[in-house]
Amino acid sequence: MHPIDTLHPIFRWELQKVLDELTKLGWKPIVASGVRTRAQQAEKVKQGYSKTMNSWHVQGVHQLLPFGKDAVEVVNGAAADVVDKRYYWGGLAANRHFGFWKDLGRIAKKHGLEWGGDWKRFPDVAHVQMRFVESGPQTTVVA
Repeated sequence: MHPIDTLHPIFRWELQKVLDELTKLGWKPIVASGVRTRAQQAEKVKQGYSKTMNSWHVQGVHQLLPFGKDAVEVVNGAAADVVDKRYYWGGLAANRHFGFWKDLGRIAKKHGLEWGGDWKRFPDVAHVQMRFVESGPQTTVVA
């Protein structure tokens, strides 16, 4: 099974638009990583490729995110790592300012996706993700 086939259908729909636009620009984009098991994510953390077990690559990961001053929303995410198949993370793509990464970020955000290259603590230029709101804003959280 190809990694893109593992993705949530709505996320896959939006991501395909991103891949199509990158292709029109002359890039050769592929989804290098989609859904991961907890064991696969643990290995990514162990190798230093990820900093969290709460990655949205792992099915069933839910998070509480701030919504306004005193409220939170429950979200479930979907994530993928997108690379140009000629480079993956090596060669010219080893530079996080490589043109492919900039185009990926710009186009992903245009389609409402979050780009990991914008993250301050651990920029992840190949990473794109989509939030699925499970419940609207709440001012109290029941555990």
